[in-house]
Amino acid sequence: MTDHSDGASPGRLVAFGMRRPKTVLWAALLLTIVSAGLFVRLQVDTDPENMLPSDHPTRTANAELRARFGTGDVVVLALIDDRGVLSDDNAAALIGLHDQIAAVDGVDSRRLVGIGSTGLDGADAGALQAAVAANPLLAGTVLTEDGSTASWFVPIADSDDADEIADEVESLVDADLSLRGTRTEVAGLPLAQDAFGSQMFIQMAIFAPLAGALVFALLWFTLRSLRLVVPAMILAVLSVVWTMGLLIGSGNTVHIMSSMIPIFLMPIAILDSVHVLSEVHDDIGDRAPPSVTIRSVYAHLRRPLLFTTLTTAVGFGSLALADIPPVQVFGLFIAAGVAIAYLLTMVFLPAWLTLFPPRPGDKRSRASGRGLAATLPRLGRAVVRRRRVVLGTFVLTALAAVPLIMTIEINDNPVNWFRADHPVREASVELNERLPGTFGADLVLSAPPGRLADPDVVDGVESLESLWAGLDKVGNTVAYPSLVDPTSATTTARQLTTAAEASPLAASLVTSELDHADLRLFLSDGDNQSMQAVVDATDELLARGVLPDDVTTTWAGESYLNLVWQDEMVSGMLQAFLSTLAIIVLLLAFLLRSVRWTLLTIAPVLWTITVVYGLIGLVGKSYDMPIAVLSTLVLGLGVDFAIHFVERFRELRAELGSDERAIAAFFGEPARALTRNALVLAIGFTPLFLSSLTPYLVVGAFLASILVLSWIASIVALPAAVAAGSSETEWDLSPTGTLPTPER
Repeated sequence: MTDHSDGASPGRLVAFGMRRPKTVLWAALLLTIVSAGLFVRLQVDTDPENMLPSDHPTRTANAELRARFGTGDVVVLALIDDRGVLSDDNAAALIGLHDQIAAVDGVDSRRLVGIGSTGLDGADAGALQAAVAANPLLAGTVLTEDGSTASWFVPIADSDDADEIADEVESLVDADLSLRGTRTEVAGLPLAQDAFGSQMFIQMAIFAPLAGALVFALLWFTLRSLRLVVPAMILAVLSVVWTMGLLIGSGNTVHIMSSMIPIFLMPIAILDSVHVLSEVHDDIGDRAPPSVTIRSVYAHLRRPLLFTTLTTAVGFGSLALADIPPVQVFGLFIAAGVAIAYLLTMVFLPAWLTLFPPRPGDKRSRASGRGLAATLPRLGRAVVRRRRVVLGTFVLTALAAVPLIMTIEINDNPVNWFRADHPVREASVELNERLPGTFGADLVLSAPPGRLADPDVVDGVESLESLWAGLDKVGNTVAYPSLVDPTSATTTARQLTTAAEASPLAASLVTSELDHADLRLFLSDGDNQSMQAVVDATDELLARGVLPDDVTTTWAGESYLNLVWQDEMVSGMLQAFLSTLAIIVLLLAFLLRSVRWTLLTIAPVLWTITVVYGLIGLVGKSYDMPIAVLSTLVLGLGVDFAIHFVERFRELRAELGSDERAIAAFFGEPARALTRNALVLAIGFTPLFLSSLTPYLVVGAFLASILVLSWIASIVALPAAVAAGSSETEWDLSPTGTLPTPER
């Protein structure tokens, strides 16, 4: 049995919670009410520009692009009828729809591009089709060559309104009886981002409670005591509410990143509390009061609980090193949430257990021949007996994962944040097959006034357009040379100036002073790799001098913005990851005061990281925004089980006098606590697999993988490594030998 002596010191926080339990619970209730009240200040931000600092060159370039040319985010509306979308019966309706879309709040009518951009007030289908074909800015874009699809490129003032504007535009089509035979699809990067922003809260409201309910059920099945299960769930909820209240109350907007804080924080908050509750469950008995048991458990666990809190908080807090504001907020508030969860574990939990102590009758035959009590000691014997084979298997697994890691491609696409069968993703795929492309990018030219009309510059722009026409993912380009009629007697400069002054559409391509131009590209997908391929090919051509030296180029537009912030996220996450790993190693060395134990503690984390990323390479998953952020979760959770093993083993060895007996004791109560934690949480968050948003699905799969793999490494590889490195040579490995199933 565990020593329940009164001399065990649980720490001042625990002692305070046990001494003033009612005060602690009332204070927790008050703080929860205040935190929940701050939710009324909730502000949501889905603008990808805010992923970069306000003074970032790409944000500055986009701001200048909007100010000079009036360009911005675009939502694409398409009417589809494979029999022919344009007829004499609906030609007037299509032109009228153009005017109705222009009148929608939030739409920049000056930049709206569609069939109504021909300038015809009324015409039959043939005349309208001919007018579109004759306009180089519209041909093949607003009406496909096969006549099956008509489209409108709808410029919006604020990307946060994309979803609402798309709904209103669709309702305009539905209200027109002459258009009832057509099918409506809406796509575009702003729509995907705004739709994700609105749905992430719906998904969170559904799947976070589902995950919590399943964790609750699994804990009850494992511990069979509501007095032990309820405080764990309350503690997790309090951690989330206090953290989100702190975030919202401090004036921070809830971005895509920070919306995932509850999903990250719940397992972390539950981990520490279940370590405590599991050992209380196993130790509670008739021969000692519950208060003595609680003190004893905390006396054994307070060091590993502190160590895991410090390493996890450092892991997430390191995201402040990334030069991406929402990522910084995410990391800092997760770190704050980890600290809150620790405080609740050390004060709230003992206060609850003091007021509602578990009863001996709640315990379920821990030493019976069934379940974990029988399985784990057998595992311990097998691990020690086959320690060299075990260690060799872990090494070979890591080595096999390395080439798979090399196959991982860095790529992201916000449209792919939805499942393949989601309407937003389906619409994007279909429209990018029918139309030249719905993903925009811009190459902005800057030159001395009048210079853009010179033949050498025009020839250079046409060379760029020829290059882009040959690239696989570029569906179409629109540039100012298309405004020039080479057969006209009027000078190029005069033609361009007249066009820019007469047409908002032309003015969005070149300024009347002919000193700035917007070369507009339409890409058929939103992959970073596609945008990067265009940038690389363009830079290579520009390096050959196709444009004069006094003409400079700057990339801008929504697709380029995504490329930049996601590239910076990847590099920022890598920097944060390496920095965090170094800090955790130093922190462990300071806490454990041993190079050997520091290396052993960090080894399961490194193995888990290697295997997890090997699996990512094996399934062909790209390294995207969710994966980049989840890298920190590997460090935060991966080291947790290893710290618990190392601390409990060293304590047991000092108490029992040998490595052999310490390992035997570890595979009793401590191993059961680790196993309950890993299995309950890994299974408990599987409801995330049902989410229609792939980042939540990835979080669920990643979380389960981290928990299971780090548990395996800590409960199998570490004991094998200790046994292999032990100076003790005589190990009784028989089932009835000196590796028994001890009470602690």
